[in-house]
Amino acid sequence: MDFKAYFEKALTYDKYVELLEDNRDLHQLHYKKFKASPGEEQVIKGIKPLKIIVLTEPWCGDSLAIFPVVRRIAEINGHWEMKILRRDENPELMDQFLTRSARAVPIILFLDENYSLLFRFGPRPKAAQDIFETHREEFKAGKIEKTEVIKKIRTFYAKDRGNAILNELLSIFKENHLV
Repeated sequence: MDFKAYFEKALTYDKYVELLEDNRDLHQLHYKKFKASPGEEQVIKGIKPLKIIVLTEPWCGDSLAIFPVVRRIAEINGHWEMKILRRDENPELMDQFLTRSARAVPIILFLDENYSLLFRFGPRPKAAQDIFETHREEFKAGKIEKTEVIKKIRTFYAKDRGNAILNELLSIFKENHLV
């Protein structure tokens, strides 16, 4: 995959936020609520420069909670470049990162300075995915509406304030010897 070409054609953060329309306030709320501890900030600042591609769509509820946290982490680091690609406009890239054969978003690709893929994150942190998995069979059997599962996941994101996302990412950074 030519990640450099994808990165160069991707949207800037500001251009993407313009697309959020009615979801802009929720995106900003998650951004404002996320706080890393001083110790976590030190670790984040020690991570080498990265390029990040976020595959998403403006309507994605998980992205509205996850993307602002990743954006804030990138700002704390100060050396990361982040760009956004819309999933539906980039199927050839998205199809390389399917989740259970589905185009689930967000998918966040972490690249080194040479645009080589280091790892991916998404579409959800494990704790949020566990909520979905707990109700998967009930949903399939029609015993619970998908909207109810989504409410549970949104409640998790609101209470968690990005901590699960940060902890998973820090763990992945350590596993990949980036800190």
